[in-house]
Amino acid sequence: MAMSFFTTKLILGSVFFLVGLGATVTMLTVMGKPEKKMSVTSLRKIHKLLGFVFLILFLILGIMGSRFWGVTGDDLSTRAVLHAALASGLFIILILKIVIIQFYKQFMKMAPSLGMAVFCLSFVVFFISGGYYTLRTLNTPVVPVEQDQINSIETQGNFEAGKIIYDTKCASCHMADSKEKKIGPGLKDLLFKDTLPHSGRPATVENIIAQLERPVLTMPAFKNFSQQEMSDLIAYMKTL
Repeated sequence: MAMSFFTTKLILGSVFFLVGLGATVTMLTVMGKPEKKMSVTSLRKIHKLLGFVFLILFLILGIMGSRFWGVTGDDLSTRAVLHAALASGLFIILILKIVIIQFYKQFMKMAPSLGMAVFCLSFVVFFISGGYYTLRTLNTPVVPVEQDQINSIETQGNFEAGKIIYDTKCASCHMADSKEKKIGPGLKDLLFKDTLPHSGRPATVENIIAQLERPVLTMPAFKNFSQQEMSDLIAYMKTL
């Protein structure tokens, strides 16, 4: 089974953070005058290699984040906007450090400070995204939906109004006419499956409502849907 967009991004982000940690440790070790166990030259080579891997991973994650931003548009959460702003700042500082090292060696004394700033920002950027999703996944309770509410939602929906909601809120991440992955899984035949693709729970109206309001993994929550909007959206999903 192919990994979801967010799972792939979380794994790459974890490697990105660990590589940044390794680069920072080697830099501090060189600055701290290491013992003879490893030469300064070897440490600098390791630091340079880790820095290169860090840059490549950062560019890959940046492209993935830009893709997500492009399809989500103005629906980004405050946390996602903050994540993007901090990542942009990280990119600027990282490029500044590389330019100084390559072309302005008279400012080399600034490189360690810039390196520490890069690591601190990468720590914050990673935990604002990867840490948040990990904690939310581990602490997402299954809260039962009242049967009367389910019955009301199933009988009062208008699928045409639901299509408008889907096109506005869901289509940026999920295909309605295919099971293929976009950013999230395709939702064709969603209610005819044994389990929901993201949470693994049985494919029932109750669990779709639970996933919308208290999502498992990396899907954003839609807690502000009125009961009528939820009814309309469920009515449309039944037609997929």
